[in-house]
Amino acid sequence: MGLLRVSLETCDRDGTCVAVCPIGILALDPEEGPRVREGSAQYCLACGHCVAACPKGAIDNVRNPLASQLPLPSGAIMEPDKVRLLLRSRRSIRCYDEKPVPRDTLLQLLDVARYAPSGHNSQGISYLIVEGRDAIESVSRLVIEWMQETIEQQPELANRYHMHGIVKARERGEDRILRHAPQLIVAYASRELRAAAITTCLALEYVELYAPTLGLGTCWAGFAQLCAQQYPKLSEYLAVPQDKGVTGMLMVGYPRFPYFRAPSRDPLNIRWLSS
Repeated sequence: MGLLRVSLETCDRDGTCVAVCPIGILALDPEEGPRVREGSAQYCLACGHCVAACPKGAIDNVRNPLASQLPLPSGAIMEPDKVRLLLRSRRSIRCYDEKPVPRDTLLQLLDVARYAPSGHNSQGISYLIVEGRDAIESVSRLVIEWMQETIEQQPELANRYHMHGIVKARERGEDRILRHAPQLIVAYASRELRAAAITTCLALEYVELYAPTLGLGTCWAGFAQLCAQQYPKLSEYLAVPQDKGVTGMLMVGYPRFPYFRAPSRDPLNIRWLSS
């Protein structure tokens, strides 16, 4: 079976599918319609652009079939002002309700991450959900243990990340690592995946932006993420496979406090260059 199936009865040979193919493996035959250039099928990214952009639904790609694609309405999906309000109102949440997020809600939240862009459609990100007070506490404890070693062995790094203050806060009973969040999302990927870092950032930003629509709040767990990348004990506790590495961590839970205003930011800094 070939890569493409084309309905010649409905295909109008407009060349849209050929134009949108990111790597140019398609060509347009005036009689036979779109086809895969000889020897190029192996380079298909399975991005599905060719299928998604066909106005007639005349083309199918076995690696991203028409039947699995979501039909979209014509025009803008949301009004610009509403999208802008959603983006501006997102906050990094550091105060959480003790109530855990149901697993089905977390699955709904993480499912949106699948649709984030990735280099060459490589995707490749896996997720672990850490939940339960004891498990969250264990992660925080291991991070503090790593910080204490870093203070002794790498004082410059410790000073850069204010580790002394975080350790002292821990001694006062404050959790500056995971903020007593009920759950922690851990993203990890193959060490061979070159785009893993940026792909993870994009995927978890999708999660961050979608979370408020489910009544959830999130915040990047940067200290725990850095620890997992430098301190084998944490990766071992998380049971991350040896051929994979942690690429991102996100606290998640129900916000304890609502926000009534969206803070401002620095003015836009922009230059124009034109011929």
